[in-house]
Amino acid sequence: MIKLVRFFKFIPFVNNFLEKRLYACGYGTYSLNMICKYLFFLNRGKYLIHFTSRINSPNKVKIISNGKNTVHLSFATSGGCYYQAINGIEIGEGTIWSYNCSFISANHAYKNLTAHIRAKPLKIGYNVWIASNCVLLPEIEIGDFSIIGAGSIVTKDIPAYSIAVGNPAKVIAKRCEKCLKKIKIDETCICS
Repeated sequence: MIKLVRFFKFIPFVNNFLEKRLYACGYGTYSLNMICKYLFFLNRGKYLIHFTSRINSPNKVKIISNGKNTVHLSFATSGGCYYQAINGIEIGEGTIWSYNCSFISANHAYKNLTAHIRAKPLKIGYNVWIASNCVLLPEIEIGDFSIIGAGSIVTKDIPAYSIAVGNPAKVIAKRCEKCLKKIKIDETCICS
């Protein structure tokens, strides 16, 4: 099937589908996401967001890319997510997340609930893994190659190569930086 689709790569719509590897989310999910975006005008913006997710200020979401386009797949397949990008969200290439994650970049002003507090953007490093039901709060930075455990609420910065879990999220272990540098990102490594 993919060989047939590649034949039509000269069409911009098909080329975008292939470059961002959106075929990996399944043709049914992809089709439903496209229908919700273009027919029902849900989740407008430059990224294809899962039809059960919601995004505010999509123009302030920035992917720091090295050309692999793996972040687009998490946007398309991770359902139930909430992206509130009023102050901006910066996501590094290779980052993946699961269902029901909340990315919140701004708080409400406590005296005026219709206003938001200006703050620096939410920053997520390269090759970060965010498990399901996580909440990332404003002004935090998550370092490269970090893992955020399921159900964690990240209220403070997480250093690179860390494993953080809990409410509030705390670093419980460090990943092996030496081992991660030896392997290709597409491979799996189990350190002993």
